[in-house]
Amino acid sequence: MSISEIKALIDSKAEDLNEQGDLAGYVASKIDLINSYIDQETELSESQIEDMLSGLVGFFTTSLHIPLDPGLKLLRARAYKTMHLESNVSQLSYIAEEYSDKASIGRLNEQGHPVYYGCIYFSGSGGVNVAFSESNSSVGDTVNVLRSELNDAINVYYIGIYDHVRRQSKPRFMPADMFGFFCEVNQYQEQKYTPSVFLAHTLCDAFLSDILRRKENGNLYKVTSKLLNIFTSDDTIDGIIYTSVKSEGDPVVALKTSTVDGKMVHKSCDCYRIDHDYGYALYNAVHTHTGNIHSDNSVMWTST
Repeated sequence: MSISEIKALIDSKAEDLNEQGDLAGYVASKIDLINSYIDQETELSESQIEDMLSGLVGFFTTSLHIPLDPGLKLLRARAYKTMHLESNVSQLSYIAEEYSDKASIGRLNEQGHPVYYGCIYFSGSGGVNVAFSESNSSVGDTVNVLRSELNDAINVYYIGIYDHVRRQSKPRFMPADMFGFFCEVNQYQEQKYTPSVFLAHTLCDAFLSDILRRKENGNLYKVTSKLLNIFTSDDTIDGIIYTSVKSEGDPVVALKTSTVDGKMVHKSCDCYRIDHDYGYALYNAVHTHTGNIHSDNSVMWTST
């Protein structure tokens, strides 16, 4: 979407929302209600949660997709309590459809609906600590890591990007010109919206960014697990990019399984043993095996 198209969209929203009164107060009340539900202080039905989230996203976010180019490197880790070398790539990627009933609720997936969670990395050793932390690896665990690459461009939404803009905190992986683009959009919104409408957008983005960074507690996942479906209802959107919960600032993604099948190629595997967890997503891990992936998606492991 070009900057002129985005401005036209904001102009159209401004004509409607600027006449609606205290929308900042309205958004704040919805956020308070959802937070109360997360803290298990209030009961809400599943449909009430979906309606509130859809309303907040639909009216009070300016969602612009970020293109991720072919060649982008992704990795995903799976931890085991005993020594394990997985022989089937599909077991390391995402839970297959025939076993989808075993997919437990997660940060961005509902019960029985698997998605691919991965970490973006830029060098051979990069991203491994993030993957360990995202997979909740513990001392003594064996961790199988699947390394993959995009073989086609994908589109993702960065939830909470305007919260980064507000704090002038550019995500480490994001090019300066792209961050500048979001800054320009945010500035135009501030010009066109009433103070209350602009504050409503700011509150909504800060809230969405916040709940994706929180550690699991109470009913948190019953809320956040609905966001992927809301943001990817358009077939042209492949997933969501957000900041790692345990490794602040590092980019992680949640992608549709169809995107993994059609736009990603799995390159190799590695096996590690976790010897020490220092906290803050910092580990001492021994690289024990390297895995070569064959055309039938089997993995042949070699000791290192």
